[in-house]
Amino acid sequence: MPTPIPPRLAELRRQFGLRLRDVREGRGLSQERLGELAEVDRKTINRIENGMYSPRLDNVFQIADALDITVKELFDVPATPRNA
Repeated sequence: MPTPIPPRLAELRRQFGLRLRDVREGRGLSQERLGELAEVDRKTINRIENGMYSPRLDNVFQIADALDITVKELFDVPATPRNA
């Protein structure tokens, strides 16, 4: 059974996933198509967007490239309080 992650990390994953979804949908891409472009499985895209998976750094680079944005732009999520 996986070890639960701290609430702050769960929130950051959720925010990252929402950002990824917003950018992907803004580009008119399905999860399947983004996966193809980024050479990442569609299920992985889904898990990232739902905050259930923390992507490898290599995947983040591939996804940013596929979306034609910088990695920094992909991480442009709202700030969360440290004690959350």
